[in-house]
Amino acid sequence: MYMKTRLFLLASLIVLTFNSHQALAMGRGKPVEPTPTPSSKYKEGDVIFIQSQTSQAAALREATESVWTHVGLLIQRSGKWVVAEAVGPLKETPLADFIARSKNKSYRVYRYKHFDAATMASTLKARLPKYNKPYDIYFEWSQDRIYCSELTYHLMKDVTGFELGRIQKMKEMKLDGPYAQALIKKRLTDTGRELDPEEIIVTPVSQLEDEELTLIEAK
Repeated sequence: MYMKTRLFLLASLIVLTFNSHQALAMGRGKPVEPTPTPSSKYKEGDVIFIQSQTSQAAALREATESVWTHVGLLIQRSGKWVVAEAVGPLKETPLADFIARSKNKSYRVYRYKHFDAATMASTLKARLPKYNKPYDIYFEWSQDRIYCSELTYHLMKDVTGFELGRIQKMKEMKLDGPYAQALIKKRLTDTGRELDPEEIIVTPVSQLEDEELTLIEAK
């Protein structure tokens, strides 16, 4: 009786294994992949900085004396992290693609003290379309065009009432370097425009150095 029971269990196991492999071969019974979930270390509204590698970034590195030349805001779309960035027009870039554009894929993620993701994330997303404007190649404090750190400044002030970063004037920037001079010539001088030293500007590094930011992750 014991032997018969063992033979019956063995035969049943062989049948089940065969049926399982047959189902997989026919495209049925394929194991369901777990749905990816957003990393718990991030929250919507977190601010991410990268070391952009464009010619404009080279000029900005000279002018600000910092390698951190581009900034955006983390939000979730369909359970995935994307970065809202002003690149003309406003764009939501997958997080991995955003980081891939940085030198050595370096980045820093910070959390703004005055932004509460639990209550403000929906407001942030609702107000994003308001800033879908052409990119501001002149870095002017304009209502018609916008650049990266201007987006993060206005959005955070719009949602929280507090300013992110320090407002400066163009004359405070270091504009005598070759990359900065080449950019000024190309975008201003050669098009009949002049640089206004009194023009106000907010830079990515002035935001990165804001004391109201807490570092969440760095690479």
